[in-house]
Amino acid sequence: MLPGEREKLEFQNRLLDWFERARRDFPWRSQSDPYAILIAEKLLQQTAARDVVVQAYEQFLHQYPTPHHLAAANVSDIEEIIKSLGLTYRAKELQAMAQELVAHYGGEVPRDLKELIALPGVGDYSARAVLSFAFGENVPIVDTNVARLLYRLYGIPGPLPANPARKKSLIELAGELIPAGQSRDFNLAILDLCAQICRPTDPTCPDCPIKVYCSYFMREG
Repeated sequence: MLPGEREKLEFQNRLLDWFERARRDFPWRSQSDPYAILIAEKLLQQTAARDVVVQAYEQFLHQYPTPHHLAAANVSDIEEIIKSLGLTYRAKELQAMAQELVAHYGGEVPRDLKELIALPGVGDYSARAVLSFAFGENVPIVDTNVARLLYRLYGIPGPLPANPARKKSLIELAGELIPAGQSRDFNLAILDLCAQICRPTDPTCPDCPIKVYCSYFMREG
């Protein structure tokens, strides 16, 4: 638990220090272009094989470097690039999203949560990820993995919600943890911690940099 500001600061520093040593490297993480980050979030949806996404992502941006290129593409060509990811219906979503960006935003990605969520195929998680990773907004991102970490950290009882990205209480909890001005690195650190340590099964709690604050670790040891 994090009862005070001092503990929260220590928690943030421990996590960010660990992230400097253990961060994962993906091409979309070196991007600042909102469009490129939005494409990455779309391709990563319901896809666990990051190495497969890397290849599709790089090919996709080479073929469609801007929303204007994507808006004018043939859906069959988009499907060919992303077929290795499965869920080829995303090709139509990607094109519809690009067409919306061109028609209503001049080919730019909006910096507004409601406008992002209104784009075809863009949900709460992806919208918040773009705001954090592309625009540096102090917004939390919550998916099933982050929700699991929060449940363990705070000792929240019961099963995880079906759609944690829309769970207001979890969004507020995650938001309280973010250090001002460090949203991007902090959110990435949370995601990497969930992938490498706070896994669904067999979490490696002794290796966790924030274990001293975690109710799950205190209980399970």
